Amino acid sequence: MQRVAFVMHVKEGQEAEYVRRHREVWPQVLADLERAGVEQMNIFMAGRQLFLYMEVDDYAEAARILGECPESVRWEAYMEPIMEDAGGQDYDPENPYPDSLPEVFFWRKGA
Repeated sequence: MQRVAFVMHVKEGQEAEYVRRHREVWPQVLADLERAGVEQMNIFMAGRQLFLYMEVDDYAEAARILGECPESVRWEAYMEPIMEDAGGQDYDPENPYPDSLPEVFFWRKGA
């Protein structure tokens, strides 16, 4: 199991819209995540900064599968107008899963 994390940003003034959209994630997108081997996904928000964490069987394979799922591709295009990448540049819906941040510490009870 791989643990993956990365940072993104919500565009200024789009914070509430980002939260609203994630309260209504399309069911097919959730099914696509499951099909791609994603076991868990969390998104945390601090102001405009987003921190995404996921546990996935194979991150590269999951990104490939999701890139071939029409509803997941449509979801990323839907999110493009309200998001930025980690550097504040335009969000690229064709590359929604950037390289993971390097993991420097991990602890789990019993591990």
